[in-house]
Amino acid sequence: MPAVKRSVAGAGGFRAAPPWVAAGAYLLLAGVVLIGSKLLVQRLGADQYAAVLVGVLLGVLLTIVSFRYLPFPYFLWILSVCGFRFLWSVKSPLLPDLYLDRMTMIWLSVVFLIKVVAERRSLVRPLRIDVLLLVHAIYLLTQVIIQGMEFFSVWTMCILIPYTVFFMTKNIVSGRQVRTTLWILLVLSIYYNITAVAEKYHLDFLIWPKYIIGTEGEFRGRSQGPFLQAPLFGTVIGMMLPIHLYFMATVRSNTARALLVVSLIIGLAGLYFTYTRGSWLAGIAALGTTAILNRKVYMRFLLPAVIIGVIVAVGVLGLAQDKFMKERVENENTIGSRLATAVTVFRVWRDAPVFGCGFFQYRNVRERYIEPVEIPGLPVIRFVQFRHNAIHDIYLGPLAETGLVGTAMQFGIYVLIWRAFVRKYPRRGEEDEVASLLMPVLAGILVGYLIGGLAFDYRFFSVTGTLFMLSAALVDGYRRDAVPRSAGAGEVPAGR
Repeated sequence: MPAVKRSVAGAGGFRAAPPWVAAGAYLLLAGVVLIGSKLLVQRLGADQYAAVLVGVLLGVLLTIVSFRYLPFPYFLWILSVCGFRFLWSVKSPLLPDLYLDRMTMIWLSVVFLIKVVAERRSLVRPLRIDVLLLVHAIYLLTQVIIQGMEFFSVWTMCILIPYTVFFMTKNIVSGRQVRTTLWILLVLSIYYNITAVAEKYHLDFLIWPKYIIGTEGEFRGRSQGPFLQAPLFGTVIGMMLPIHLYFMATVRSNTARALLVVSLIIGLAGLYFTYTRGSWLAGIAALGTTAILNRKVYMRFLLPAVIIGVIVAVGVLGLAQDKFMKERVENENTIGSRLATAVTVFRVWRDAPVFGCGFFQYRNVRERYIEPVEIPGLPVIRFVQFRHNAIHDIYLGPLAETGLVGTAMQFGIYVLIWRAFVRKYPRRGEEDEVASLLMPVLAGILVGYLIGGLAFDYRFFSVTGTLFMLSAALVDGYRRDAVPRSAGAGEVPAGR
């Protein structure tokens, strides 16, 4: 039976438009674009019009790439959080300023939500940490709202961004993308290392962004990096040093491995040049934890790097005679004032033990609790030595401001992350090369954060919390049964 041709115009079909109609439509569109461009050039000027065109083009490209490859906007977001949030911003008199990290977070969230709904994606389980993070964030946001939204911007920095990083990392980063994420963090770490040393020796041609130059301020003589905060910069450098060990163990090129050793040594020098004792402890704890958890692999890379670093520091650079370092180490005033501040914080907590005095309200109530402090082994610390001190830790401070409720949730998050690590880290006798190389590095970053938090309050910043939550998400999302048979040290499956 011969095939029956059906009319396109019938049965609800559409007849192809004549060629002259299509040509007319194109001419009409070209005319609209031409007239609109002329009006915009007259109104904005040629330079601003060109900038708008470039912005539109980049926006279209970002949209296309984001929907086709979701990790791309995620990587942009991580880069913006880790030191480049000031490169571009949109300021508003009514709303919080939109810096690059907030804009990229909003964009990623919108794209992720659309793809989840359109593709009917399911969230990566387990969700215990996710739920506790959400409850903790809502609890602190409730305090912020009650206080009149004064510290909403701070809440976005120390809570919203890091907690969103955990969720997005766990649900977006998987398979080879884990290694790509580590490559990005390695490049950032190398950048931090070079910048810290360049600041010390005034190698301005190596420093970028240029606003770092000439902004010594409070931290005169100490490397500050793109954060303009020496203690923060040192802690970030220290937390990220273990990433070098992972790539030393997984790259195949001896040249690349030698360059990584050089970068690690430069990083140790950069950490030193921040002249911050808490950051030094964070770096030592991060590297030590990583090496101890996989002594067979990582110790053979770490020990030579440390020995060479010490020889270069003492024999070549003469850092043993560093007068500024001696002043920093021998200065007991900062230790005494911080201990006195800790005592004051504890006094504040005693008057509001359950819910605390309120999110970031310590500075508003401390004057009522400050008095001379007598600590065994130290002279009496007068109140003038610490009356203007802010909180210098992530433990006692939140206890005073958020009470037992907030602190219980905070430590509950740490406990759940620790339990996830214990479950995922390979037991003795099990063969999981991926986890045995990756998990110690992630544990080093996590421990570096927790140790550094003993002497430094991260809550004004998002980068340390971002590194901590990113590492925690890789731990919580890792599944051994997701490892392909061909996966080795170069492929690190996680998440879905």
